Amino acid sequence: MRLRYGMNPHQAAALEHAPFTVLAGEPSYINILDALTGWQLVREAARRFGRPAAASYKHVSPAGAALGATVAEAYSRARDADPKSSYGDFVAVSHPVDLELAGVLKRVVSDGIIAPGYDEGVIEILAAKKRGTYLVLEIDPEFEPPAEEAREIFGVRLTQERDALPIPADLPDDAVLGMIVARYTQSNTVVMVKDGMAIGIGAGQQSRVDCTRLAGEKAALWWSRCSDEPLTGVTMVSDGALPFSDNVEEAQRYGVTHIAEPGGSIRSGEVAAACAERGIRWSATGVRLFRH
Repeated sequence: MRLRYGMNPHQAAALEHAPFTVLAGEPSYINILDALTGWQLVREAARRFGRPAAASYKHVSPAGAALGATVAEAYSRARDADPKSSYGDFVAVSHPVDLELAGVLKRVVSDGIIAPGYDEGVIEILAAKKRGTYLVLEIDPEFEPPAEEAREIFGVRLTQERDALPIPADLPDDAVLGMIVARYTQSNTVVMVKDGMAIGIGAGQQSRVDCTRLAGEKAALWWSRCSDEPLTGVTMVSDGALPFSDNVEEAQRYGVTHIAEPGGSIRSGEVAAACAERGIRWSATGVRLFRH
């Protein structure tokens, strides 16, 4: 399949063996990266929780992700976390798109969607967006990728085992959701979650404390639109080990009461002690989940 263009508009691009059908629009290279990464996130979340899941992707990282009673609610919650970043997003949903979700999408600025199906009348609504260029992809929900994945850079082909490591079963739901989001977000990543919704994602930062601060600021901004009360009850998930206790100090400012991180760093004892001093639960998951 020829793509509209590659990573940049001056690059030609194509793909092979797509597990999806293009129902409307013409995909670009980045569209495909967003779509397939987002689909993996929502598929894993929906399978884990037995509820519809949605993600709002921008530049191969989620601006938001959430669970909902319906697929429309899940996407509305995902987009509400950071609507500024979700402007022009690529949508991924775990369940077929119904007319309710189509109505939501009709009102927002978005580039495309990937879903396992579309109810009658939905494709016509979506295909009319963006002057007829809105991208609509239908994924095969039964498709399972091979156990080994490959990537080529500068003429060098890298192969590795696909990341299918189960997330620990003994964690609270919000910690589990945060770990699922982190798995499909560019490192370094910190995810703040409350009640089945990623309310702040600090992605792709070189400094982990900057990730924490960025996720916290987004979470605080979201909360300011919801309530005048202090923000609390937030779970913070870090994709890699917290190297210093300054992350804990930042987290406390944004209502974090539980930190889940891999642990195992030379200062994990200091991090755990800093959490204990502040009344924050600390979970060392032993699992490092991120992507590049």
